[in-house]
Amino acid sequence: MTDKTLVTVVTANRLIAETIARAIGATSEHEGYYHGNGYAVTWTNGEIIEAEYKHGEKFVMNSGQDMRQMYAHHFNFRMRNYDALLGWEKSKADESQLSVIKALWAKSSVIVNAMEPTFEGELAFLNLYWYLRMPVTVRRAWLSRLRKPLILRGVENGVYSPDKHEKWLAGELVNFFLEADAVAAENAPDIESAENNPTDEGCDVELNIVKGQTLHNMVTLWMDATMELGYDFEPTFLIAHKLYAKGLISYPYLYQNGIPGNVYNTMRRDFRVLEHNSRFGEMAKEVGWLSTRNTFHNDETSYNGHGIVTTGLHPTDLSRDEERLYNLIVRRVIEAFTPDENDFQKKARKKRKSHKKAG
Repeated sequence: MTDKTLVTVVTANRLIAETIARAIGATSEHEGYYHGNGYAVTWTNGEIIEAEYKHGEKFVMNSGQDMRQMYAHHFNFRMRNYDALLGWEKSKADESQLSVIKALWAKSSVIVNAMEPTFEGELAFLNLYWYLRMPVTVRRAWLSRLRKPLILRGVENGVYSPDKHEKWLAGELVNFFLEADAVAAENAPDIESAENNPTDEGCDVELNIVKGQTLHNMVTLWMDATMELGYDFEPTFLIAHKLYAKGLISYPYLYQNGIPGNVYNTMRRDFRVLEHNSRFGEMAKEVGWLSTRNTFHNDETSYNGHGIVTTGLHPTDLSRDEERLYNLIVRRVIEAFTPDENDFQKKARKKRKSHKKAG
């Protein structure tokens, strides 16, 4: 590893890194990273770099600006010290992991950003990038589901629609700048626009309002887990993220409960795995075709998240708590995709229209 021939994947924690490493053939385990097949996979142990806003500089925004450069200009970056908060010297482990990341970064022709598929994940990577200040080609792997084909595609090719991702990210960064400035000034920010400001389209989370059962998001999952399993929010959150890291469920977004069309299409295949679930298999077998009521209908962007779905992998080696929460999710997925009266009416209308055209 002397030349810049590596492709290094950076993600949030070791469990996700392990799942990604298996998928791309980086099977040799080292201190702080996995290596193999031309790849290195490493992790940050959370958000180890923090950004501090430099208040006092006036914003001048126009459509031609690189928002990542603007982010670097308006913030200072430093390693976050968790020691006082946690009561132990996490900083030593963070410094060690940061040294591993820096060494791999220096040997890489491409860095793959596989941080969490959220705006917070984008910020965590930007903080790391501008802290290191080692320019390199960056590819974004947006992994809302950790299935091998999706991991391979994300690592090798990046996001499916780069233009849409850039537009969404620019809007989110603008809103973040304005909020940071307003908080620092304790009043509304002073903004000058040289041209049209980047759009904030897609920046607000829009819940999928439907008749019938919806998919879980993190909030509704926690509510059900509290009532049925006696779990508080923190253990529910941690277990859900473990299930995601193991590739069993999609990323547990906080609010969104609808799904984009591509996720619905994969569920038509993956749903059949649920027929082998020990508790709800018979319930899944009764679902002949999947309802579309939970698909996006209002031009929502998947970059703001989607409802929690299973991934088609059969669970193995789950702890008791993981199994209980997974089954709670399985039941809701089956209920959400079970057609109701409105679905049958829509299907009948569609069938009548097709017959009229044929006639």
